[in-house]
Amino acid sequence: MADPCTSLKLGKIGFLNVLPIYYPLESGIIPHPFSFIPDVPSALNALAAAGKLDISPVSSIEYARHAHLYYLVPDLSISSFGEVKSVLLLSRAPVHRLSGGKILLSSQSHTSVGLLKILCRLRFGIEPEFEAGSFADCDSKSLPDACLLIGDEALRLGRSGLYPHVLDLGAEWYEWTGLSFVYAVWVIRRKAAEDWNGRLSMAVDALLSAKKWGQSNLDRICTEAARGGLLSFEELNRYYRCLRFDLKERELRGMELFFSRLFEIGELDKVPGLDIYSRLASVA
Repeated sequence: MADPCTSLKLGKIGFLNVLPIYYPLESGIIPHPFSFIPDVPSALNALAAAGKLDISPVSSIEYARHAHLYYLVPDLSISSFGEVKSVLLLSRAPVHRLSGGKILLSSQSHTSVGLLKILCRLRFGIEPEFEAGSFADCDSKSLPDACLLIGDEALRLGRSGLYPHVLDLGAEWYEWTGLSFVYAVWVIRRKAAEDWNGRLSMAVDALLSAKKWGQSNLDRICTEAARGGLLSFEELNRYYRCLRFDLKERELRGMELFFSRLFEIGELDKVPGLDIYSRLASVA
């Protein structure tokens, strides 16, 4: 276990989708220099931007908005090449009939909100009214007409039958663009790259080793995840096989297009470059 006085502060999303990365670290299978800071994606975005984390998964839109603060950890993301199962639009009516209606937006993720806005305007040609809120605050008598859910909440409610129409945003992006969609990336604060210099290579190596272990031991990951009771072993196996954890050319192209579309609809002031950390980054 890392010494909290000398360790790097690593953000951790409290969702099943990061278990293949974090289980081998937290269980001691992969040695590491981290202390873990768990929270929802939107909170990790804010902590990272405020300099309270050294390395963290953040929403890909967070990187786009504050790229000057970060390096991208090489070859590490949460992405999909098609359906993702945990980023869903649930609605009472088909999506093309939602223009003018209200869609409740999850406050936990910024990237998924940006993706939904792009799809509504540029793919479906609709202009719904977006309303920030929490589905957990709704009771059975006040369910919204449509809602965007992510993470474990989407996995649970997407199969609940509460809504007749369930739209997988990862599948819609792929059908529209033919590209991967990157929901989150791991970033290194540029200030941390300066302060920690020689230790960051060890940190990056630990993250990539954890990813490799998680991908190679998916049955064990599913067994651990099934203990929570949200999904069965078989359901988890299907879910994890929808997820991608790489950040290679296919994912980078998807990110670049996402950023361009965000700029097109006015959600970004400019399209950022993709600055990936290398061992020479802190001294370049």
